[in-house]
Amino acid sequence: MARALRRRVRGAAAVAAAHPGHALAVVLVVTAGATLRLYGLGAESLWLDEAITAVVIERFGTLELLTAVPREQPHLPPYYVLLDLWVGLVGRSDAGLRALSAAFGVVALPFVYGLGRRLFDRRVGLLALTVAALSRFQLYYAQEVRMYALLTALTVASYYCLLRRDDPRWAGGYVLTSVGAAYVHPFGGLGVLGGLASIVLASRLRERGVDTRGWPGTAGGRRAPALVALSLVPLVVAAAHEFATGFGLTYLSRPGPAAVARSLLIFFGTWPTPAVGAVVGVLLAGSALAALAPLGAAATGVRAPTPTVGATLLVACWAAAPVVVLVAASHLLTPVFWYRYALPAAPACYLLVAAGGTALTDRVAAWLATRRQPEAGRSVAANGDGRGRHLALVLRVALVVLLVSSLVPPVVAYHTTDTRDQWDEAVDAVETRAAPGDLVLVDGCLSLFGYDRYRGRGDLAVRGVVDLNSATGGDPTPRGVIERAVRNRSTVWTVVAHASAREERRLRGAVRGTHVPARTRSFVAIEVTRYERRAGAVNGIGPDATGSVPPPAAFGCRRSLI
Repeated sequence: MARALRRRVRGAAAVAAAHPGHALAVVLVVTAGATLRLYGLGAESLWLDEAITAVVIERFGTLELLTAVPREQPHLPPYYVLLDLWVGLVGRSDAGLRALSAAFGVVALPFVYGLGRRLFDRRVGLLALTVAALSRFQLYYAQEVRMYALLTALTVASYYCLLRRDDPRWAGGYVLTSVGAAYVHPFGGLGVLGGLASIVLASRLRERGVDTRGWPGTAGGRRAPALVALSLVPLVVAAAHEFATGFGLTYLSRPGPAAVARSLLIFFGTWPTPAVGAVVGVLLAGSALAALAPLGAAATGVRAPTPTVGATLLVACWAAAPVVVLVAASHLLTPVFWYRYALPAAPACYLLVAAGGTALTDRVAAWLATRRQPEAGRSVAANGDGRGRHLALVLRVALVVLLVSSLVPPVVAYHTTDTRDQWDEAVDAVETRAAPGDLVLVDGCLSLFGYDRYRGRGDLAVRGVVDLNSATGGDPTPRGVIERAVRNRSTVWTVVAHASAREERRLRGAVRGTHVPARTRSFVAIEVTRYERRAGAVNGIGPDATGSVPPPAAFGCRRSLI
């Protein structure tokens, strides 16, 4: 093992010595990506899903998580176990919790570069690395206390191991990373599925007489892919059971072509206006189509199936599998397509854009050189003289500048604008002004986790209200219970987050029977309102007395983690 490691280090050093400028660029991009992922980890408070994740690892021990997470959460336990071990080392602060995802976000970057270099060439590797490092989408999930950064890292590591599985050690790595990706999230196996599909397609083409020698991912035996495929069977069975029992995500709808296109664009970033997003989308789509052109040419017999075609097939299968499966399930069964669930496809999209952009600049450079030297056009196009190489370099630099200028603004906006639920500020707004005994109604049992994360006072009557169509599946808190609690307090605070307009009207109606709004403050995704008793309104037990508030059980908030 040590000898093999020394060989790899020497090989990397030799490559860096042969291409020092390129090696420096790779180091700088990885450093920039790491800096963006580590900067401001604790600047914003945990939003609702992150707060729930923190509560899960606080409630259960490391071994208990193996059974508690599948029971309490619609997720799988590996990430929670890792996070529990992690916080034992770094603590449970917001930054400490997020640091694990940031680490996985950084780890994924060298694999993206390695995939681009092995599948195509080092230029594609560097461009794909740049896109991944500057993607606001990747940055967001690298700073979130959820499993998505881990899923990305395992997915890209799985494909890198797939390319080298002719070595038994890398074959073992392929199995471990693929199974890890599949079991870190219910939809994690969709990313792995693309690699298996490419292996099957290459095998079928070989049986039909197509020369697939040298195609990436085809070397090595069938044992490792078979083990990976076998590991997906329990997930398929579990998914079939969930769909059969009426599983559904009420916040999703069946996606059309426009929704799918918007989701793919989100992999790269979000822009302030639809027009800017459309321009960037055209640039990215054109690059991806340029990468897919050789595959289409080979499929129609116009071009021989070269290793580049095989590489494109692998990346295309990787990008398509999560999207196609989720869209098909959304239309045939129940809506499940969401850009977050299609996340394993994102690195493949970066590779397609990088490969297509590089190939496109080479073709344009060759065409321009041919136009300038028509008498030597064929040799220039085929071999590329100094002028052709110079033009290609200029065009590649222009492409990089264009991509970077498109990706940087969303990153700047991300680091300068609050995007997550501001629970710390919302709770502070209540606790710095509330008097002892004030009633605080948090609309939504799940929202109560966000409130409790930053709660410091124990002298306030805080109650969670079960909202209409609650994700916990519980019945809404009866209006009479809310009204009885409100009548017994002179000052009432409502904290509303992620509630429907109908639910907001219901809560306001219950409070305004005896109270009037005195002040409202809005935060990201949260609204805090202070109500004072209306003049002449009588409380529930007498004109001057203050009665008790119904216990939490009367509100029906069971504090389920689902």
